[in-house]
Amino acid sequence: MTRPAAPLGARFLRLTNADLPRLLQLCRSCSDFYALIEGQPPSDETAAELLGPLEDKYARGTRHVWGVEKDGALIAVAELLEGYPSSHDWYIGLLLIAPEHRRQGLGTQLCAGLVRWMGERSASVVRLVVHQQNAGARAFWDRQGFIVEREDLKRSGRLEGPVSILARRAWDRRS
Repeated sequence: MTRPAAPLGARFLRLTNADLPRLLQLCRSCSDFYALIEGQPPSDETAAELLGPLEDKYARGTRHVWGVEKDGALIAVAELLEGYPSSHDWYIGLLLIAPEHRRQGLGTQLCAGLVRWMGERSASVVRLVVHQQNAGARAFWDRQGFIVEREDLKRSGRLEGPVSILARRAWDRRS
């Protein structure tokens, strides 16, 4: 299977259970994100849930978990859901970047590579969920061309609140 295009000096790798310790370390380094979205720090199960089986309502989809490695360190993770709710729809479930690598263009490069990769696999629409309290993420995804498709309520960890479901067209080989 081919990989998404990685930013210069980094490489994408498909994460497996062997990567759990590194993934947990990344999640813990991003405790600011988990506190904002879930109202609690990441637990020992946080990384395992990213690599584990899908919830029943998403089971007809396929999960892809890609790590971004640079200089031997796991600096980012992207969780993607292929084929939900229909075969040409994808979700970006999580794009998490280590704090010391944020605001340097890495997220924009990752998004471009991931959306292109999804488009090459017949994705027509890419969606994601942004929690209202995460204004920085909302601004980032707006810059990536995502627009509000609908609003909803979502429970994450200890918190429940409004979210925006954002969507954009996936790139294809002709783009």
